[in-house]
Amino acid sequence: MNKLKPHIGKLALVFIFFAYSCSTVLWTLKDKTPPAWDPADHLSAGYDYYAPLARGSLKGFAQEFFVEPHYYAPFVHLVTAAIFLLFHPSRLTGIGANFISLAVLLVSVNWLCRKLYSDDTLPTAGKEISLSAEPSPASENNPTVKTNANPAIITMSVLAALLASSYHFSAWLLHDGFLDYPLMALVAASFALLIKADDFARWQDALWFGVVAGLGMLTKQTFAFFFLLPAVYVSVRVLWSRRPKALANLALAGLLVLGISAIWYWPHRHEVIEIYQVNKAAAINENEAPLYSIMSNLYYAHGIISPQTQLIFGLLFVVGLIYSLIQRRQQSRMLYLWLLSGLGAFTMIANKDLRYTVPVLPAVAILSVCWIGRINFASANKFRRALKLAPVALLTVWCLISFGNSQWPAEGQGYYIDSPRFRWMVFARNYFGFDHKPLPSDWAVPQIIQAVDLDWQAYQPTLPNQTARQAHANPPPTADETVSPTTYKAYDDAETPVLGSVVNLPQLNPSTLALYARLAAKERGAPARIKIDWLTAESSKDRLAGVDYLLIRTGLSHAEWLAPLERTAASIVQSGQFTKVAAFPIPLEDAEAVLYRRNQ
Repeated sequence: MNKLKPHIGKLALVFIFFAYSCSTVLWTLKDKTPPAWDPADHLSAGYDYYAPLARGSLKGFAQEFFVEPHYYAPFVHLVTAAIFLLFHPSRLTGIGANFISLAVLLVSVNWLCRKLYSDDTLPTAGKEISLSAEPSPASENNPTVKTNANPAIITMSVLAALLASSYHFSAWLLHDGFLDYPLMALVAASFALLIKADDFARWQDALWFGVVAGLGMLTKQTFAFFFLLPAVYVSVRVLWSRRPKALANLALAGLLVLGISAIWYWPHRHEVIEIYQVNKAAAINENEAPLYSIMSNLYYAHGIISPQTQLIFGLLFVVGLIYSLIQRRQQSRMLYLWLLSGLGAFTMIANKDLRYTVPVLPAVAILSVCWIGRINFASANKFRRALKLAPVALLTVWCLISFGNSQWPAEGQGYYIDSPRFRWMVFARNYFGFDHKPLPSDWAVPQIIQAVDLDWQAYQPTLPNQTARQAHANPPPTADETVSPTTYKAYDDAETPVLGSVVNLPQLNPSTLALYARLAAKERGAPARIKIDWLTAESSKDRLAGVDYLLIRTGLSHAEWLAPLERTAASIVQSGQFTKVAAFPIPLEDAEAVLYRRNQ
């Protein structure tokens, strides 16, 4: 047992990783719900990078990477493609990048906490503090300095890592294919490397930071938002030091970030601009609060305290933040810049989404428990020691409860407090539609893809008619209608049928259909079995004439999430241009999904 004591912190992190990973695997295997729009799109992009590699076509991969339209940076998609190559493409392997991200998140947050707060003494007034806030070695003249072997430091750093992975948003993002969970892990890792670089005295540290930060930029475009203020702060420090070696290392790190980013961003610069314009338009369509209004300015601050972490952990953060400002201000300054940079940048953007600021949660977790490092657990009095351990035990238990409430919630929305402007989540659940328990319905998405495939094999038109159909086929959707990866690939077989979907529900939409059209491929690395066309916006009305199959739903008189073209499509299928192929039950009242084939 004594041999394990020096490794107790590492063993705790390993236990958290396996416990949370096993829970997520079990949740994914039990849940039959198709991924929603964004997760389905990201898994589809991963498949598109995987497909040419699985066929051994480097030319096809280069075409996919540099030429095919992609609106999001590719690092997570490439990791997903690599996992698909090692295993079979599926929903479970599609979130494999999240398990890697969980490990990176746990290690990074643990290391950051130990590095920043391992000095258990207050800094001397007027003393220059390094970027890493690393303590000087203990000596006869400085006998009070504690090391990372301090039980309080180990407890604090493990709790910080546990907190960061147990928040409500962290827990449900772990089982979905969004980019935000890997982004959170890479932001935390990049901050750890930035602090380790300590004003870029060594070129090796600059190299590591530049590479990881470059991969962060290739994870999601918003990576840079969390480093705006820290980058300025570090650059000013290095410039002020006037050390040529540090200046050269800083330049090396910057060039690496720019060079790695440019590999993808330069050929896709037009799509990056388009996705920004789409998000800007979404702010109007979603009736976001006007920029710089009270609701807009407080949106993300409220998000940290309530929806993202829920109220108990939110209040813990407020207490930890106040404590750090009073007692650990010097050590916490990079965490403050991390928070201010991320929250400030997104506050000044009209389109709001609480997923965008999830990468600040590691800093929130560290600040929340920074006071634990000052507790002396080595008390001879058992009662006093128990009192000191009680907060740690309660926090650990509540972390596990918070994680379970997000991944395995009970029915209903739980407990919350409403105020005139805000809702305060106390022990809430099922409030975003993603934090749900495993559900049994697959919304007939796999069956729809299979039905199109079988019907096409039996009734596909003769070659002359098919050639004419392809010659007059409409182009794939444009970026103002959707930013999903298109199934219209250059290497597609001309005989692939086109399924148009006017249904745009969270679980049954063109993105989920496109994903399952890829997963239905019978051969390794084969293209999607069916081409999917987004027919949900008014601008796509003319493309109704170019589809072979059309998917609609019934029950439109009392339907929610009604797409603009759904009533138009319902009228068209009654005009005799289409023949009904099959109907599929969906978990909506008095509604079913209906598949139609165009008459020849």
